[in-house]
Amino acid sequence: MAVPADVTRRDQVRAAVHTVTRDLGPVDLLVSNAGLRERAPALPWQADPDDWWRVVETNLRGPFLLAHAVLPAMVARGSGRVLHLGSGMGHTPRPEWSAYGTSKAGLGRLTDTLAVALEGTGVVVVEMSPGLVRTDLTETMWGPADEQVWTPVQAITTGVLRFARGELDPLHGRFVHAARDDLDALLAAAGQIEARDARTLRLRPYADDDPLG
Repeated sequence: MAVPADVTRRDQVRAAVHTVTRDLGPVDLLVSNAGLRERAPALPWQADPDDWWRVVETNLRGPFLLAHAVLPAMVARGSGRVLHLGSGMGHTPRPEWSAYGTSKAGLGRLTDTLAVALEGTGVVVVEMSPGLVRTDLTETMWGPADEQVWTPVQAITTGVLRFARGELDPLHGRFVHAARDDLDALLAAAGQIEARDARTLRLRPYADDDPLG
């Protein structure tokens, strides 16, 4: 069943969630996959401010509004899973796509903030990068399409299915790359990842005596 909605519009998001819940039952899995990039590459001070903000609204406000709509029921039931489709660009500055990178960095912070808030509720949130899957968004982002090394879509669909089955629950609040990561190896190291507070957005210490080091 397809329920169209503009993810930046709170009324449309709530109406869509209401329709799905009414016709299919409670939402057990939310995958926030709607995303945009700028219409054309540009340095931040050369970008169209309206276009820049449109990207941030879609990529960050959208997942927030969806989570806002489904999490109360998930928390009340004590179960549910939220998957944010992130990007490595959220962790690496790319000046020509500043809105996209900024929005994905914000999504990473939203992910680990939700993770802390959801501790002990039975609801799990993970951020997963799909890699360079060939779509309308990515096809012209990095140059000629026939020169790119495209990630098979099966890499992300397999990751989503494993998450839906609960296999990735030990990675609650963490960033996972569907194309580059060995998910089984990550799961085996989940305790160490948590102890080191890895796979989350953090400030890097600037010197050995950094008080935050």
